[in-house]
Amino acid sequence: MVSMDMVKYVKSCASAIVFNMICLKLPDCVMIYRKIYQGIGGVRMRYRLDGSIVPMGEDDDIRDGEALVDIITSEQYEDEYKKKFQKKMLLNIYHTHYCRADLLKDCVIGTFVIPRKDDLLGTYTTFGFYMTVEKLVLVDDSGIIETLVRHMAEALSVEKTYTAHFFFELMEYLVKEDVIFLQNYEKKLAELEAALLDGAITDFDKKMLTIRKELLALQSYYQQLTDVSETLEENQNHMFEEDDCTIFDLYSKRADRLFDNTRRLQEYSLQLREMYESQIDIRQNQIMKFLTVVTTIFLPLTLIAGWYGMNFVGMPELTSPYGYLVVIIVSIAIIIVEIWLFKIKKWFD
Repeated sequence: MVSMDMVKYVKSCASAIVFNMICLKLPDCVMIYRKIYQGIGGVRMRYRLDGSIVPMGEDDDIRDGEALVDIITSEQYEDEYKKKFQKKMLLNIYHTHYCRADLLKDCVIGTFVIPRKDDLLGTYTTFGFYMTVEKLVLVDDSGIIETLVRHMAEALSVEKTYTAHFFFELMEYLVKEDVIFLQNYEKKLAELEAALLDGAITDFDKKMLTIRKELLALQSYYQQLTDVSETLEENQNHMFEEDDCTIFDLYSKRADRLFDNTRRLQEYSLQLREMYESQIDIRQNQIMKFLTVVTTIFLPLTLIAGWYGMNFVGMPELTSPYGYLVVIIVSIAIIIVEIWLFKIKKWFD
């Protein structure tokens, strides 16, 4: 039997690892945390909403007017809710690869699939949720959601004791730093543009392919967040109050702005692609221009060589002691005149 002190110690260490993963972007920390988290059986965490986010002990109960936030693993959820129809539905959609929310008669179930900012094309953070008016169950096997809720408990207060307001704050936390991330991504594209103009870039096609895939992943993610918030705002099961619908509408607009910013970055990347292709065309035109000039310069010399290469008997230049020298002088004169004409016409520019 694992003691509660040991559990708290291990959980605090695991939380520190996840915090480093989020702030320092260390990919291996996810697997380390997952092993620690699952090694202690996925310890269940419960929070009470009473104007703030308060951790609860195993024997604590919520009071009237309060709401409960329960963070459990998929295995714990399956054991506890195995007789509920919503359990089967949530576990079926838990393994989906996109964000969604389904409004049922007296609850909302759904999933979130969150791309990692340090590896947009790599692994995703996935968690499910089951929400009623007084209870929010977050199903998470990675332990990352618990860490986010811990930080929320330290930094936030919930004005109302509704699960909808807490869920809104959780969704806000998911995109808290996304504006800064997109700004940094724009700087990355600007640096790529500067390197492109300086001609100091290699593997441009490969880099642009990665950028396009990353932006498409972000664009899809923000579109899904917009769809989720709009579904909650519609309130077809009449589970939410008017204030709840208002805040979900605000979130929908924010996610839509992030979607627009991502689409703008995508257009920027397309402009870089067009710039790269235009530079290739310019270089090809310069090469063709150079070859044309060289061919034009030596065309008269080719004519002279072919003319005297016919070796007719009646050519006086062939028997003249000055014929060879005269042909050389004439050839050099022709080249000089052609180069002078080309400079006047600015063919060398």
